[in-house]
Amino acid sequence: MIELFLRRTAGLVLVAFAAGLSLVAAEQLGVWENTLAGRTSVQPLGVEDIMAGAIAFWIITVCGLCWHRRRMPMWRVWTRWAAFPGVYIALLKTFALVADRDRPIALLIMAGLLVVCWALGELVVLVTTRPVTPALTVSGWEIPFLTRGLKARLCIRADRLVLDSLVSRRKRSRDVVAVPWTAMRSIDLVEVEQEMTCQVIIYADGDVGRPRTFDVKPGPALHVVGTARELLIPVTEEVGRTALAVVQARSAGVEVVERRVWSTRRRRKRDFRPANWEYRTDSRPYILLLVGAFLLMPLYILTMMTLSIVTGSPELQKDWGTVGGLDKESQVIVAGLGLVAVAFIYLAYRFCYKAFLESMEGQDSLEAFPEPPPLPPKTGTVPGSGKKRKKR
Repeated sequence: MIELFLRRTAGLVLVAFAAGLSLVAAEQLGVWENTLAGRTSVQPLGVEDIMAGAIAFWIITVCGLCWHRRRMPMWRVWTRWAAFPGVYIALLKTFALVADRDRPIALLIMAGLLVVCWALGELVVLVTTRPVTPALTVSGWEIPFLTRGLKARLCIRADRLVLDSLVSRRKRSRDVVAVPWTAMRSIDLVEVEQEMTCQVIIYADGDVGRPRTFDVKPGPALHVVGTARELLIPVTEEVGRTALAVVQARSAGVEVVERRVWSTRRRRKRDFRPANWEYRTDSRPYILLLVGAFLLMPLYILTMMTLSIVTGSPELQKDWGTVGGLDKESQVIVAGLGLVAVAFIYLAYRFCYKAFLESMEGQDSLEAFPEPPPLPPKTGTVPGSGKKRKKR
């Protein structure tokens, strides 16, 4: 437990450092541009000012880190989200320095900032997943491993083995092929003597699975046999032995289920769909989260108004209209915003976040069992009417 706490703490420190570094760099570039312009009546943006505009991004970052608290490879994404506000402001100041002040060296500074932020994201993954120790093995955290000659990574999660995108390194976590422990019959480290081709079925263009193939060159490989999939994953000897030990430790004692997940869980309304419905393993309904975030705007306004009063920041009070406190009219507006915020939070949960979670649950099943759910049995009734069809 202590090791995991230290790993996670180190990762969070690096995320915060990336955010802070980008803010400081943006501030210093702004000071430089302001000095060259010879402005005396206009002050450049300070760290506090940039932080005020970055709060929304940081709220999303915190939510993402909590959501992916065990998916450590995703922490690199949230590290870059945390650094984005500072990097964006720094980029604007860089353009002003180059175009208006003739300081091309600012491009080198900006490039260095981008490289450092990118490297910090990679470092977060390294400190949280390397080296692979016994404590990390039994933790349930996702551990990524490089494959030999493939674009995809081998990721071992708490309940499944995942081979991510076979299309592009930029689309990892898309086109996922998974074998959960409940569907895994065996896994062995074997030696491939001649070049072979492995084929998997991915539902990315409708209800008919599309085969994807990848070459397996001679050398060590993990041979995974499941109830619905069989994979041959080329790896190095060291990676193969480590990954095999992690899989064996996490899958020990899990009973193999021969039936499909679709037939064992309770049927939902969304399962009763036409035969030509598109089942996609690369579908990620992030639009639902965007709509849900929009519905949280009243809550965000209330939070910022409260923060401006509590902190006493003149900039925030000016931006949110709370200079001198709240008069009676403002109090009525705040009370109305509170009621609207409660209603919108319910709508966001009921129609966005809950739907997103159910959709992702279906994705997990489809990634592991490459077949769409069976059509509902014909009962002789018209769907939604409760009445039987008349026989002619």
